[in-house]
Formats: sequence, structure tokens, C-alpha cells
Amino acid sequence: MSLIIFLKIFTVCILGAISPGPSMVVVINNAIFKNRYHGILTSIGHGLGIGIYALFAVLGIAIIIQTNIFFFNTIKIISIIFLIYLGLKSITSKNKLEFDKKELRGGLMSFFQGLSISLLNPKIFIWFVAIYSQFMSLENDLIFNTYLVLTAGLVDASWYIILTFLVTSKATLEVVKRKSILLQKAVGSIFILIGILLLIQIITEYT
Repeated sequence: MSLIIFLKIFTVCILGAISPGPSMVVVINNAIFKNRYHGILTSIGHGLGIGIYALFAVLGIAIIIQTNIFFFNTIKIISIIFLIYLGLKSITSKNKLEFDKKELRGGLMSFFQGLSISLLNPKIFIWFVAIYSQFMSLENDLIFNTYLVLTAGLVDASWYIILTFLVTSKATLEVVKRKSILLQKAVGSIFILIGILLLIQIITEYT
């Protein structure tokens, strides 16, 4: 594998990871409103989900799923329900936020939220099929294909872990403490808005 190919794969993975979307909101939400520990677990879960999609792309499974309209639309609908559920939960939550409390419970839930938000995003199927297709060949060896999968997952998880540290800095948390209730409801509203927009998109595609 040449250095140029290495840099190409690394670059497209970074660009895909830093693109704003529902995943970024979920990671930031858990990092700020739970704590840094939960943000990191969410990031790792998301990175694992991205790695799974990269594996699907390498094996050609993503193309099969993408062409199965029923299965593909089912994933879309589940993702919308998941986003709206998170939004409603955030808006209606009456639990007092303890920012100085080192809460370690519920880490598995944060991990699975990160995993779910990546696996329930069918656009990632399309992205990996489109991007990774230029690197796929019958001549690829196991080492190269492994690099394709691991790079996607590790770059994604690393980016979100860095983002977690940025949003949980002392200065950021001081602002959040003062506006915690308002911010929590705002984040919940964003989740619901994204879900509604995705639902409208599905409806318009079939009308």
C-alpha cells in the first residue's frame, strides 16, 4: 500500500467523521449532560458501528442491503423513531443534572446509544459504498482490507473522543451549568426536528 493510498483513505475517513449530523449531537449530549466518561463510551460505540459498516462495504454486504428497498426503508424508520425518542426523553427529563458527580453507571447504555445512532443511519451505507468502492479490488489482500475497516472505526472514535474533551472543558461546562435546562430542551428539540425532517424526506420520496 502506497503512502498516497494510505493518506486518501485516512482523509476520507476524517471528512466523514467530522461531518455534522445526528451522531455528533448524541455524543455531545451524553458528554455534557452525563459526563466525559459517558461521552467517551458513546464515541467508542459509534466508532464500532462505523467499523461494522466499513466491514459490510468491504464484503459487499452494503450493496445487497442498499438494493433491498424494504430492509433499507425499515432502517430509516427505526432511526427516526430512535431520534424522536431521544428528543422526547431529553425534553421531558426532570432529573436534576449533577455536573460535579462522577457517575459511572449507565455506561453500557451510552455505549449502545453511540453504536445504535451509527448503525441506524442508512446514509452511512451509501457513503461507504461510494467512497470505498474506489479502493476495492479482487487483488486486495487481507492486510489492506483490514486497514480499510480499522481506519474507519478508529478515526471515527478518535474524532468523537477529541470532541468529547473539547465540549467538557471547564469553560464549556460553566456555561452549561448556567443554562442546563434550556440547553437540554434545545438538544431534545434538535433530535425531534431531525427526525421530522427525515420523515418528511421519506414521505416525499414515495408521493
